Amino acid sequence: MRKPLLVFEDIFATPRRKLFRVMRVDVMATPYAWLSPPFFCALGVLVALVETQGTPLESQVLVGIGYGVMLYLSNIIHSFGHIVAGNIFGTPMDLLLLTATRDVTLYLKDQSGYSKWVFIGRSSGGPAANLLLGILGVVMAKHYGAEWLAIFGIFNLGIGIWTLCPVPSMDGWVIWGELFRFRRRP
Repeated sequence: MRKPLLVFEDIFATPRRKLFRVMRVDVMATPYAWLSPPFFCALGVLVALVETQGTPLESQVLVGIGYGVMLYLSNIIHSFGHIVAGNIFGTPMDLLLLTATRDVTLYLKDQSGYSKWVFIGRSSGGPAANLLLGILGVVMAKHYGAEWLAIFGIFNLGIGIWTLCPVPSMDGWVIWGELFRFRRRP
């Protein structure tokens, strides 16, 4: 898939630059990756406009930027979950590509010899990281009474659940597709 869900660049034709390497995985960026933090901040502002109705616009925008930072951090955590899971299963991704909207995990080598459990395990890493952090955030918020921790937890729970949906180019597509044999492997 050249343009995964919510990615506007052609991930194979768009030039990329290597940024660094983490846990045997190259992290690369498209020329438009710098748009990702503002993109997440814009999403955060939209959430804040709905959630904080009746407060001054300046406050809504400030809260929204905070939400955007939380969403961007959740995206990073999701990607790191995939990196960890790939290493646990002994089949790390070839590269993590940062785009204008979201990160994309790329496995460029031949994948035909791997069992369905490798695909399921690697794909579960991102949602598992978000769900774990989401639960931790909500529990800590109750314990410490910190509203921002609850919001961070809810964002992570939402991302974890959303990415488990069986939609092409998302983790759920791989997980459910391997379990119920409806996904074609690349």
